[in-house]
Amino acid sequence: MSISERQKQILSILNDRSFMTVQELSDLTFTSASSIRRDLTYLQDNGLVKRLHGGVSSVSPIANVASFYDRTHKNVKEKRIIAQKASLLLKDGQTILLDSSTTATFLLPYIAKHHNITIFTNNLSTALHAIELGIHTHCLGGHSIGGSTALSGTETFTALANLTVDILFFSSQSLDKEGNISDMTEEENYARKLMLDSAKTKVFLCDGEKFNTQSTYKLCNLRELDYAVFDIPCPDLDPQCKLL
Repeated sequence: MSISERQKQILSILNDRSFMTVQELSDLTFTSASSIRRDLTYLQDNGLVKRLHGGVSSVSPIANVASFYDRTHKNVKEKRIIAQKASLLLKDGQTILLDSSTTATFLLPYIAKHHNITIFTNNLSTALHAIELGIHTHCLGGHSIGGSTALSGTETFTALANLTVDILFFSSQSLDKEGNISDMTEEENYARKLMLDSAKTKVFLCDGEKFNTQSTYKLCNLRELDYAVFDIPCPDLDPQCKLL
């Protein structure tokens, strides 16, 4: 079975969203609806997607990896609280780096209220949303991590190594009692290490569900950062950085 680049793109999009209409896929890939329908027919014939009335769904999303769409709809209240607090650090004219996390995406409506801001991100969904909001946006290159909208690889790392920004907003999967931040995805973790090196001000975004947990790959410690933003207090933790 041979799959075209556009068909790979369609599969990547469907890994992020459980259902897409033909028109949505047409808009996202800058392709005619008739060409999308032919692609979907081919992908369905090979057991990779399921055609539904008005659109298509993915047959086999990557196991054990929650999609960006699903994560965006998890802990929404908590992420909104974090974004509102973190928005106090925004200023006109800033250059801002957002990592691939969904928590960072919740900052976009606040960023859009400011003037002359430029953002950089390694998440396609974040970039598209920012563009829709009229924010001057740079999407860092690279390949899809596990079919998701998060980008990594040599292109991403090279872009980050040559980048200097005013402020970085990032999240991760775990924060232990000693203030160590960690993640289970090695590629995303390495990209965040480069992001930390690229930013003058470093801001960690974390909801209470991640407190007192630990993942495989250590990123950094809170004492290496400028700010930490939580939705609820973490009384057992001495962050050694400013809290919002």
